[in-house]
Amino acid sequence: MPSNRTVNLAGLRLFVQDWGGEENPPLFLLHGLASTSHMFDLIAEPLTDQYRVFAYDQRGHGMSDKPSTGYDFETIARDLDNLADALGHQNRPLTLVGHSWGAYSTLYYAATRPARTARAVLIDGGVRPLQDMFPTWAEGEIGLAPPPYVNLSVDDIRQLIRRWQGAGYRPETEPLAMTIFDLSDTENVHARLSRDNNMQIARALWEFQPSDYFRRVHCPLLIVNAVEPGQSRSLQIEHYTQLATQLAKDATVIWMNDTIHDIPWHRPKELSAVLSQFL
Repeated sequence: MPSNRTVNLAGLRLFVQDWGGEENPPLFLLHGLASTSHMFDLIAEPLTDQYRVFAYDQRGHGMSDKPSTGYDFETIARDLDNLADALGHQNRPLTLVGHSWGAYSTLYYAATRPARTARAVLIDGGVRPLQDMFPTWAEGEIGLAPPPYVNLSVDDIRQLIRRWQGAGYRPETEPLAMTIFDLSDTENVHARLSRDNNMQIARALWEFQPSDYFRRVHCPLLIVNAVEPGQSRSLQIEHYTQLATQLAKDATVIWMNDTIHDIPWHRPKELSAVLSQFL
């Protein structure tokens, strides 16, 4: 079980889970948009054989502070700089594992801080530019908007979680997914990430061009792509993954079949094995 604490970074408090690993080099797990550090609860423990493993709720999310600004990639990267320093890893290169939006943040960090990044993993994210899906921000503003979550009870949220996980639903992940929501009013549950902050992140994601960053990544890089149950590989993801391997100095690609986007919840044992081998 991890130890949990809140770390104060010059006025920004971040909730951090620490799985230990004693004197091992640091590994930071970066969750996706509107998620929490609990995305990694099922895969963190096996990684402590090699690393000191941390996962944290990024600004605006979970149990961390929720300022009204600071959701661009550079500020998110500075948050990680400050957190690593506060945890005593000022002079140690960081290994990063990011999921979804966290994968884009990981790519940005590795590209802009090559001297501070030892290895990087992108889990089902960080490869495809969102402008390929939404050519204009007017389209992106609609397509990337979060659900309203209005007048929903705890039971409603449980049903919503089961629907969104679909074939990947596992009972043990339900309480992890519930951490995304503020349950203080059981008849009016809402997301911990506000809509305004969500849309700031969505705009930064829409503007982000991965090809501008892959060429600047010098550390070993692992790209893990999900293939939904019953589906074949996305031609678009194949194209952008191939481009990433051409641009990056040292990139490896793993395709995980029959899994949902939330691989750390759906296929934790297989993902842990893939990560342990690469790391």
